[in-house]
This record gives sequence, structure tokens and C-alpha cells, in this order.
Amino acid sequence: MKTIDRIPLLAEICTHPLCIELLGSITAKDLSSWLRVELGRADALDSYASIHHSDEDTPSQLKTRACAPSHILHIVSGNTPHAAFQSLIRALLLGSRSVIKLPSSGLAELTEWISTFPSELNGMIETTSQLTEQHWLRANAVIAIGSDDTIAAIYEHLRPDQIFIPHGHKLSIGIIESDFKQAALLAARDTSLYNQRGCLSPHAFYLPPSEAKAFAELLAEEMQHYATEHPPEPLNLSEAGAIRNLRETTRFKAANITATNQLWESPSNLDWTVIYDSSSELALSCTNCCIYVRPIPDGLLASSNATEATQEAQDALGPEAHFLSTVSLHPYDHDRAAAISDLLPTAHRICPLGQAQKPSLFWHHDGFAPLLSLVKWKDIG
Repeated sequence: MKTIDRIPLLAEICTHPLCIELLGSITAKDLSSWLRVELGRADALDSYASIHHSDEDTPSQLKTRACAPSHILHIVSGNTPHAAFQSLIRALLLGSRSVIKLPSSGLAELTEWISTFPSELNGMIETTSQLTEQHWLRANAVIAIGSDDTIAAIYEHLRPDQIFIPHGHKLSIGIIESDFKQAALLAARDTSLYNQRGCLSPHAFYLPPSEAKAFAELLAEEMQHYATEHPPEPLNLSEAGAIRNLRETTRFKAANITATNQLWESPSNLDWTVIYDSSSELALSCTNCCIYVRPIPDGLLASSNATEATQEAQDALGPEAHFLSTVSLHPYDHDRAAAISDLLPTAHRICPLGQAQKPSLFWHHDGFAPLLSLVKWKDIG
């Protein structure tokens, strides 16, 4: 099936409510544009085309086309279905057959979506809860989403000729510099979506030190409003225990170490937790709508000199800064976003607050060009 025939089928499955909820609206025009942006032209997978040099006096005789993997193995996590939907759309757009290794708990949203596919696309997909040696041997490319331990274990199965796209441990933060009431509303939404379980979910918001504690109270109000309108998913015993432990630890610190910690919590349930912490060091929350509010380090202030402040900013955030995925910014400004990008070079995406969980179709997940990273090229001439 040629690309021009696949695109309308893909555009149709992208109108499913689950897909729209997770990825937003994706049209046939978007899919064609995506191919042009990454591969140079929409039919790059179907035919050879000349490579054009800037020097018109030496036209190239070389022609090239993109070659997609015939089989892609997707190993997806159970945190959120978002990444699994994205990974499958990329494979289908390239025309690759897919084996999807589901988590032990399953991924109901993904399997429900696949069940609605037309036969032309459904026949390109296999889902499994158990990988066989044949699955590993047949794969030309492997896309893995999971913990760093999972990624390390997958490396043991790979051959040198297989393309590998790993998405390991990541977390996100927000930087808020003014307009705090509006920021609290946006921050509550970014934190609460998907129960804060994905790599795009913020674990902390950073504010000017004089504003951080007051913002935590504003955020608590908005977390309560959001939870009332969008009740979070039920927690298992382990998740509930982790939240209770976090709250009790914070209460102890607040009672014994003056002015360093303060706790706001949902009344009578575990729906949300907001913690003001006077330390700037980034630490993992226990997810499930538990969020820290911290003072912004001097190195990340708008007045900082980027050359001098980069190491200072990373040192202040601590070792978890190495795993940054997305930094959401409010108010958003392109120049300020570029400066933050320089100060936090491990973060591959800087976006407006409120959009942390809704990346563009064209985004580079963990820095990978999602289509270009999977293809190889054939040349003639």
C-alpha cells in the first residue's frame, strides 16, 4: 500500500474519540506535512527523487528514497496510553508492520482503538503479552517505553543492525514567573492529567522565592476545582500508601523544621496533594496528583547570564535534572524559552504552561525525530 493510500485510512482512525482525547485533532493534511517535514517529501517512501545541491553547476546524478522498517516492535508501558498511540501512528504512517508488547496490566485504551481499525491497518498489527524469540528476530526496529531497568534489559536482546529508540525514565517541571492566578489553573491541569503518571507530567513548579508559598495555596485551590470536575482514577493500595506516607513525612517536617515545608491536601480523600518545599532540589513525587512548589534557583532567573548559570542551575536542581523531558513556562515567550533551553540542556522541550501534556504532532520525543530516526535510505545513480 502506497503512502497516499494509507494517509486517508490513518486520518479516519485518528477521528476516534480516544485518539482525539490523547493526541488532539490529526488530519490527512497533518500527516502529509509530517512526512514532508521529516523526510523531505510526502512520497519519500514510495519513489526515488534527485538530491539537489546548492551548486547548480554540478547537478547530482544521485537519487534516493526512504526505506521504513518492515517490522517494528513496540514495548509500551502502562503509565499512560499516550506514548503507545503515538508510536503506533508513526509505524502505520511509515507502512511498517507492528508487534505491540502490552504491559502485564494491559492497555485497554489502545486495544479498544485498534479494534476499530479497518482491515487494511488492523492486519498490520499484532498485540501480545509475551514476547517470543521470533518477535525479537523479526524486528528491524525496537521502540521501548519504560523504566531504565526495562531499557537496560531490552539492550540484551538487540542485534547491531536493529534500530533502537529508547524512552526511559523522564520527568517534567514548570517555571512560573508572573500572572500567578492564571498559572495556578494551568498548572493544576498539567499536573492532574493522566494522574501525573507520564514523562510529560510535572513533578515540581518553580517560582520566585517570595511568591512560591502563596502560589502553592492558589494551586491547591485549583487542584480541588479540577478534581471535583474530573475525579481522578482509583488508587491501588501501594499508591494510596505512598501518598499517605508523603503527607505524614511532610507534616512532620512542617512541625519540626520551621518555614521549610507546608502541606495542602484534598479533604477526606487522596485526590491531590500540594507541598511547598523551600529546597530547590528536584525530587520525584509519588505521582497521582502530588506536586511540589519550590523556589526557583538563582541560575534560572530571567536576569541570569546563560553562560555562567547553566552549571549553577543544574547543580541547584540536583541529579534528577539529567532526566528532564519538558519544561513548561509561564508567561511563555520564545526568547525566554530559548534561554531556559540553554540553561537546562537535558530538557528536549520547552512549552507554554497548560500544554505540557499535549505535545505537537511534530515534536521530538526525547530528542528523536520520530519518523526520520526509524528510516534508512537507498541511493541509485
